[in-house]
Amino acid sequence: MKKLLLVFFLLLSHLGFSQTEVKREVVGRDIGQLKGIKISGRIIDEITGDALVGATVTVPELEINRITDNNGSFELILDRAEYNLQFRYVGYTTIDYPITAVGDGRISIKMLQEDFQLDDVVIYGSDPEKNIRSTDMGAITMSMNTMRELPPFLGEVDIIRSMATLPGVSQVGEASAGLNVRGGGADQNLIQFAGAPIYNPTHLFGLFTSFNADAVNGVTLYKSVIPARFGGRGSSILDIQPKAGSIAKWGGDLMVSNFSGKVGFNGPIVKDKVSIRGGFRGSYINWFLGALSNPDLKNSQANFYDGNLVISAPISEKNEFTYSYYTSYDDFAFSSDTTVSWKNNSHSLQWKSIVNDQIGFEVLGYYTQYDYSIFNRSGINDFDLNSGIKDYGIKAYLYYQFSETNKVTVGGDFKNLELQPGDLVPSMGEESGILPKKVQDEFGRESGVHFQHEFEIGEKFGMSYGARYDMYSYFGPRIVRQYGENQPISDGNAIGETTYGDGDEIQNYTGLGPRGSLRYSFSKSSSIKLGYNKMYQFIHLISNTATIAPTDVWKLSDNFLKPQIVDQVSFGFYNNFRGNIFETSIEVYYKDIQNVIEYKDGANLILQNNIETELVPANGRAYGVELYVKKNLGRLTGWVSYTYSRSLRQVITPFEEEIINDGDWYASNFDKPHDVTLIGNYKVSTNTSISATFGYSTGRPVTFPEAKFDYSGNSLAYFNRRNEQRLPDFHRLDLAVNFKLNGKGKFFDGDWTFSILNVYGRKNPFSLFFVDQLGAPPQALKLAVLGVPLPSISYSIKF
Repeated sequence: MKKLLLVFFLLLSHLGFSQTEVKREVVGRDIGQLKGIKISGRIIDEITGDALVGATVTVPELEINRITDNNGSFELILDRAEYNLQFRYVGYTTIDYPITAVGDGRISIKMLQEDFQLDDVVIYGSDPEKNIRSTDMGAITMSMNTMRELPPFLGEVDIIRSMATLPGVSQVGEASAGLNVRGGGADQNLIQFAGAPIYNPTHLFGLFTSFNADAVNGVTLYKSVIPARFGGRGSSILDIQPKAGSIAKWGGDLMVSNFSGKVGFNGPIVKDKVSIRGGFRGSYINWFLGALSNPDLKNSQANFYDGNLVISAPISEKNEFTYSYYTSYDDFAFSSDTTVSWKNNSHSLQWKSIVNDQIGFEVLGYYTQYDYSIFNRSGINDFDLNSGIKDYGIKAYLYYQFSETNKVTVGGDFKNLELQPGDLVPSMGEESGILPKKVQDEFGRESGVHFQHEFEIGEKFGMSYGARYDMYSYFGPRIVRQYGENQPISDGNAIGETTYGDGDEIQNYTGLGPRGSLRYSFSKSSSIKLGYNKMYQFIHLISNTATIAPTDVWKLSDNFLKPQIVDQVSFGFYNNFRGNIFETSIEVYYKDIQNVIEYKDGANLILQNNIETELVPANGRAYGVELYVKKNLGRLTGWVSYTYSRSLRQVITPFEEEIINDGDWYASNFDKPHDVTLIGNYKVSTNTSISATFGYSTGRPVTFPEAKFDYSGNSLAYFNRRNEQRLPDFHRLDLAVNFKLNGKGKFFDGDWTFSILNVYGRKNPFSLFFVDQLGAPPQALKLAVLGVPLPSISYSIKF
């Protein structure tokens, strides 16, 4: 499901659907060229000025299809002749554009939105064969139009949850943060907005995604063969690109629902040269918490907001600067006196340049800060517990286009990481019953250089290969413990300390990560692909929970914790049917994971200055089969995805007390063998559609106590083997109805969306907790976040 996900329904001209007529344009200066004429251009929305990502450019005379990139740009290599170009994009009027190519030149295309018209005759809005012809494996681009057809979560388009409907991508529950991709942990995904990493992409512990869909231009997930320009994570890259404002006129949007609201604006700062787009979203969620059945949640309070700002300056046809700012904030007060909060702030500045017909480059600098804290106001033991991450760096790459099907990319990147794992500050000073404590800060540097070559040999073969060389340094100031040789790493085996000064190197790691994919096409409608990918990860999320939480600890690789190394092999078969109306694929994969982190039995992870004493190194492996069937056209569209996968861990050390489950392989916290998603969208009329999502998955692993015993007057639970039991299976049905209100004035035109989450009131367990019972082992009780049908209504307008 790559960029071909963009589809739209248009009538032919004899059915009354108009096409824009354009007089034949002479492109380029006549300099005697006969072949190899380069025609480039950019496609934008005529009203808003937004770049149309994934639009299709067709040259019918040559049976050539091209897809616009993240900037709405495209390139064609033609011979000297007359052509009738066609431009298509989902929801927009098709444009016929006759040209006479006499030399290299550039054209600008402005497209107007058009309401969908329903009929049996349809035209594609993207290259219908790109999934067959591309060498990409596991690269999925989902358009915002596709996401808007899914039932909204609590009244809004949810980017993270939309990606979780794809094969090989899952979440551990209904209020879970992040994604689990092909058996990897949530920390193995690099989620970046406008090139800047985001460490917690959720509001309210995962109930909402912290990205405003109206500020997003496109979303691409890389889960198999990851391009060499990306590094630092083991499982996937989720690349979210912001939407620029119009350089032509001012406009805005407004959305209100029964849970949250948002407002946006965009327009030219300097007409036709510099644009701005801003947006703000906030919640009024407390009434919803009061409706929940769980008493702790029922008496809780929550607030969140997020904001975006994008300033884009296409100063020429060949140079564009873009500044992006993103912020989000959450606080959640439990029914007790404890409040949890977290916030993200990121800045990025990007420069894209086209040097000449063959060479272009991109440079991006960014700064990200993630802060998370817990504070208690119960009385004499009031405290603040603060943690945070600073991540800032620069990326650059240059490409050389030998020909239309032969391209080389080279580049590099560098970043600094600063972690504050924990700082406990008593609010009452000396009168407090809590002593202050600060965990040592951590400092690291990551850098890498990369190379990638993509080319085709005829129509049958395509290949992409490359490599990335990663370099990492862990440095002071820091006091590092020494432990006795041939002994477990524990507090009792510490024999000394070494003090490192500011900037002193403590440990360094390097690694070469080759990657590549090969494609063989049997025909225009079927192909097979084989891929290999190796990734290094130098930052770890230390957690004994299944989802990202503010209490988790982020930890850099050091002389005790080695970087994670992930090797993945993938194989896929892709086939389209009935003129590309149906798209199908089957992919199999195997991952080998080295140096993944597991925690010791009874580990205490909070405020640990020597957290290596609570951890053990583990091996991991993941494998699976992903089936995908998608219907692109007709009144009824949608897809079915099924994934069978396993995610396993093994802990074997020379010390018996550290071995988990007797050294046997056991399920990871997010191992869910069966995962099924069904998506359907039915166009009732031009202005009305009905959508449904059904999901089923195996319950995630848990560890039950097998007995209890008394120790020093306390009743304690006894746990034996880890993750041997499972929660009940998950399943849920969501429904939504969307219709467009056509008022007399444009301001009154808008979209109404009614949705019901959890239609039949399934009490899916998010977690278990245990209570003591006389004469029996502790009894498990489940916590369900959404245990009843949850209706929502939203109204959105553009002006």
